[in-house]
Amino acid sequence: MAMEAPVTTALVAGVVSLITSGVVTELQVRLENRTLFQAERVAHELLMTPGWDLRSFDAIKRRLGGFEDDEIRKVLIRAGALQFEGKRGQERWGLLERNRHRLEGKPGEGEQTDTD
Repeated sequence: MAMEAPVTTALVAGVVSLITSGVVTELQVRLENRTLFQAERVAHELLMTPGWDLRSFDAIKRRLGGFEDDEIRKVLIRAGALQFEGKRGQERWGLLERNRHRLEGKPGEGEQTDTD
């Protein structure tokens, strides 16, 4: 019977540890998801700016700090953007809904892109 108390204590401590780590992990995942959701919303709004059908990747990156390049690209895709190549080979991004004409090979009106 003397051995049962330490075993019970160890089991209870183990269960509490698992529950606590699970709660912390869940909170971290929720925070990360909220951050990604907000980044997607900001990216979409940035790409909806009137007069700018495309944005350079560098301009987007400056405004979405805290992410690695490939993370930014994933955020852009989740926001509904497609990647295009600028006249000088620069990586440019624009929303599908605003750049469908580029996919169809039609010359686009207002092909203004940002220069910053």
